[in-house]
Amino acid sequence: MTDGGDTEDASGRPLDWANEPHMSPVDTIMWRGDTDRRMRGTICMLEIYDCAPDWDRLVAAHEWASRMAPRFRQRVVDSPFGTGTPSWAVDPEFDLHYHLRRIRIGGDGSMRELLTTCEQLAMTALDPARPPWEGTLIEGLPGGKAAYLLKGHHALTDGLGAILGLAQLHSPTREHNPSKPQPPNPDPDNITALDLLRRQLGEELRRVPHRVDVAVSGVRALGRPRRALSSALRYGRSVPRVAGLASPPGSPLLAHRSLSWRFSAFEVPFTDLKAAATATKASINDVYLAGLIGGFRRYHEKMGAPVEAIPVAIPISVRRPEDPAGGNRIAVGRLAGPVGIADPFERVLTIREQVRVARHEPAVDLFNTLGSVMAWLPGSLLMQFSGTTSQNDLQASNVPGIPWDTYVAGAKVERMFPFGPMPGCAMMATMITHNGTACLGLNSDGAAVTDLELFADCLVAGFGEVLALAEPDGVAGVLRRVV
Repeated sequence: MTDGGDTEDASGRPLDWANEPHMSPVDTIMWRGDTDRRMRGTICMLEIYDCAPDWDRLVAAHEWASRMAPRFRQRVVDSPFGTGTPSWAVDPEFDLHYHLRRIRIGGDGSMRELLTTCEQLAMTALDPARPPWEGTLIEGLPGGKAAYLLKGHHALTDGLGAILGLAQLHSPTREHNPSKPQPPNPDPDNITALDLLRRQLGEELRRVPHRVDVAVSGVRALGRPRRALSSALRYGRSVPRVAGLASPPGSPLLAHRSLSWRFSAFEVPFTDLKAAATATKASINDVYLAGLIGGFRRYHEKMGAPVEAIPVAIPISVRRPEDPAGGNRIAVGRLAGPVGIADPFERVLTIREQVRVARHEPAVDLFNTLGSVMAWLPGSLLMQFSGTTSQNDLQASNVPGIPWDTYVAGAKVERMFPFGPMPGCAMMATMITHNGTACLGLNSDGAAVTDLELFADCLVAGFGEVLALAEPDGVAGVLRRVV
């Protein structure tokens, strides 16, 4: 959040971002995940600034941003039974003093010290009775630099939605923008449990015609039994793959799970990733995944526990241009991460093919399809179901970032490192490209990845293999650990 977004709208209207009054079923599943602390849906964005922003200006920027994007003033109102989709309501007791904090880093002020501080902040649960976000300015970095950790719940938005919001709330100039829109404070909402239940029941009644249409379509399909059977079989075979039931077994080396999060950060010029993608006729995402898998391959070898494949999950955006900018619009793709393939070129092509298949699975949108039913499950039961389908060794996300210079209260944003939650996985890797630099944030389970220093070295080497495909006879790009 900042003090003047890149917008020409001076009408005083809030942004068209995250303005749905109710959670979608997928948002609801994210929110109910907090029933199990191991499935907690906290997402973080760590921004590195070239200087410390002016505190008073930063406070004013957050107050302004909470009017531009009223979702930051809204709390979650759930049913007394913890079932159905919750509503969003403007908190009548919204207190920016609670949400915005300011600390000075201890120790040597290094990146490692900063990440340790951010780990501790991230592992602290959000207050479910308040709007589910916190912002912390962290001062005391070398050279007069500062950092800012924005921590929010995944129910607010997915990665792409977060970038769409930040791109509008960050400023394109270091100077204050006096002509920015000034929406009024949103009026508080008073939603009772009875109001919520009425709304939920109304939604279920409105779904009845659609379900009738589906049933009628099913009956009509009986007139084409061969085609209907073929389609049903394709979908039926796809369901176990999408649900993770057909994934390879997890690595014994990464089998343990805990409540401990460990952050590490890396960066590489985006042009180097693009060159490797061009050289292999693959996508940047394929190259990114191949670098990650290469790091896991080396780590397993160094630890004396090689495996052939590990279960990997990737989010697949199903966001359409007409969809609201906030909320979650994602499906899940499943891969058998080819850890046993030593040749980086073969690894890229294997991943390219697996990703292509995953994106075209007939049941790829399974959880969005079942979401309206799953949202009615109590949180404890829902998490038991989720726990059987989320035991991945790696979840990897790649989100387009902001391709221009951005500023926060007079400070330039030099880097943006994302850190996602770990819903039962050993590691969550997230990459955002910020103004020409691919920023990679890893969130690792401390019980699964027991030697994070060794893994960091292995990851640098794994990316080195893939980046070298662009310059087989010259100087290849390098993934650099930020320490």
